[in-house]
Amino acid sequence: MAAPQFSIGIDLGTTNCAMAFERLGNGTGQSEILRISQWETGTRFSEASTLPSFLYLLSQDEAAHMPANEPTLYGAEWVPGRLARTRAAEAPGRVVHSAKSWLCHHGVDRNAPFLPWRSNEIPVEKRISPIRASALLLQYLRAAWDARHRGKGMRFDDQDITITVPASFDAAAQRLTLDAAREAGFPPGVRLLEEPQAAFYWWLEHGAGESGTSKQLSGTGVEHVLVIDIGGGTTDFTLFEIAPGSPAALSRIRRIAVSDHLLLGGDNIDLALAHRIESRLPAHESLSEVQWNFLVARCRDIKERCLSDSSSSVFSVSVPGRGSSLLGGTLGAQIQRAEIESIVLDGFFPECNLEDRPVRTQAGLREWALPYAADSAVTRYLAEFLRDRPPVDAILFNGGSLYPEALRKRLQRQITRWQRGAEPRLLDNPEPSLAVARGAAHFGSIVYRHAQRIEAGAARAIYLEVQKKGFGKETVHPALICILPGGAPAEQKFEVAPEGLELRINRPVRFQPYYSTRREEDKAGIVVPWNERDFRRLPPLQTTAKLAGASREGDRLPITLIARMNDLGLLHLACVSRDLNAQGTWPLEFDLRPPESGDTQNAEREESGDGGMGLGVETKRLESGRTRITTLFSRPLDRRDKISAANLLKSLERILGKPKADWNYLLIRALWHSLNDCFRSRTESVEHEETWLILAGYCLRPGFGAKGDDRRINELWRIHTEGLAYPGKRIQLQWYILWRRVAGGLSNER
Repeated sequence: MAAPQFSIGIDLGTTNCAMAFERLGNGTGQSEILRISQWETGTRFSEASTLPSFLYLLSQDEAAHMPANEPTLYGAEWVPGRLARTRAAEAPGRVVHSAKSWLCHHGVDRNAPFLPWRSNEIPVEKRISPIRASALLLQYLRAAWDARHRGKGMRFDDQDITITVPASFDAAAQRLTLDAAREAGFPPGVRLLEEPQAAFYWWLEHGAGESGTSKQLSGTGVEHVLVIDIGGGTTDFTLFEIAPGSPAALSRIRRIAVSDHLLLGGDNIDLALAHRIESRLPAHESLSEVQWNFLVARCRDIKERCLSDSSSSVFSVSVPGRGSSLLGGTLGAQIQRAEIESIVLDGFFPECNLEDRPVRTQAGLREWALPYAADSAVTRYLAEFLRDRPPVDAILFNGGSLYPEALRKRLQRQITRWQRGAEPRLLDNPEPSLAVARGAAHFGSIVYRHAQRIEAGAARAIYLEVQKKGFGKETVHPALICILPGGAPAEQKFEVAPEGLELRINRPVRFQPYYSTRREEDKAGIVVPWNERDFRRLPPLQTTAKLAGASREGDRLPITLIARMNDLGLLHLACVSRDLNAQGTWPLEFDLRPPESGDTQNAEREESGDGGMGLGVETKRLESGRTRITTLFSRPLDRRDKISAANLLKSLERILGKPKADWNYLLIRALWHSLNDCFRSRTESVEHEETWLILAGYCLRPGFGAKGDDRRINELWRIHTEGLAYPGKRIQLQWYILWRRVAGGLSNER
């Protein structure tokens, strides 16, 4: 394979994407931004340095009338970029946005097609998953490159490619990002780079040179640079240490700390403004989903105009009414510039003390079902991050949300006060929306030339739970064993073999992992007690140790756990047999979605542990009961067969031959299989949905206690992801009862 000619850096942002490139081979290349061709309107094509991370589903009429003289770069129903962003305010139910925020939301199946969120404007079969949405954006960028670069060795697939992710993205979200790249047709070998690191590489390229020395730094001793990166969806803090080298050596730069994941950024400000304006609209009832999404899109535009333009002191907002009248039903309100600035500064960047901590007890914003940070105060999260860390000598601000100088000055003053008057210097970043893409391209060039890099091992330590919580009145906190230390160099292998660690043969097994950004001193193999302050839960890890010739299913093997982070930034975990007579290695993968529905019946039988016995009824009766559920939901009803939960339960009592008070937990879980298959049929009528909700809660209560309940709760969670078909008071009541019944099986995130 020919050597790549370019290093390409891609910033896959929540609000905007950007792509930069640097020519390889001559050692003197400078990063450049690729201007991206995209639809500005339905009739006009333009170029821009960024691609808004919005996807608009064309209607059949729009698709038929799109001009043929300009390419869409690839044939697709979903159009990304500026046109999609504009349509977000006009037809929000046809626009997907914030796909990146969904990638790190472990409470939903990221492969499930549920975007646009709760849309009533497009059919279910047209919806797409967060991974698919991310893949479409990446696919468009790939096509944009190929449209500009023709000739031998110039194709996108022949280049060195780096995609950036938030430093706070955990291993599961990183893997999903690479899944999206794979779905977009990217070549193997795509690497990941943390966004704050990429921004710092850009500063090193344009402001300091690779020596890491600059007039902006003293160069006389060890200094610490804080990168504050606030984009549309996430907030990241990263601390770097720069130790000047000798005259003949480069400075040594280490990344010494990263923040926990914070779903807090420009989107949150848009939502806060929308809530404020909604309270002023002359409406007699709450806004519909369409009206609300329209209002949020308008607030996004108002925020950017307010923070970038000083000419307007008052901003007006109009929201279409629910009626058919185009103008008569319009709802309007105004908001003052000073009020917007107060919401942003005092609500998101308030002054606080270094000892202050984020408020974690209140519920955070839940618009679009995303788990936004409970506390909107960026400054309190920053204070928590800087706790017990070295003083900050310089700050590099990055991200579109930090364009306003007032925000940067507020953060600089805040840190100065925390450091008792020691003011950190501000490092130049003339392109906060493009620095990440430029830095990623420059990083790829450094890797290609084998030049000195920032020393940045594993951003977080990884642990596995080795002691379950107790079931008595007293709760025993889990003990955690460290399998990958924080800061671990790439490709260094860590082996952990605690006494008594065994793996069941030929059966699915799961491990519960955690991570920490605070415990840099923990070594591989150390066992530590869990605490809420230092540890964050990851999705479960799973594997099946398939071994031919095993005497019987469920036999156990002594194993060693092996962990490493590869050069591409991905975490690799595996179980290795220590039995010389039964050798094998089994990778551990994150369990990111429920099993396919076709596997459900087999799983039900396996999880009962006795081939389906113990249900308390004959198999023939159980199958008849399941058939009753399926036929009642699937075929048209006549007046003699009215659907209701009470009627269905009475019918099942008759078929199963015993009153529901005598049904055991295995039996009601077995009935869930058929009810789950009728998930789509619940939308036939209000009665269908009401019956489905009542039966779902009855079959799955209390949400835990039976083998396979984690999977069943994952299946149930689809209705939370997609929303109710008939969200009136009658159905809302059953909705609340359902979640109350199964609350014991929900994760903290859910």
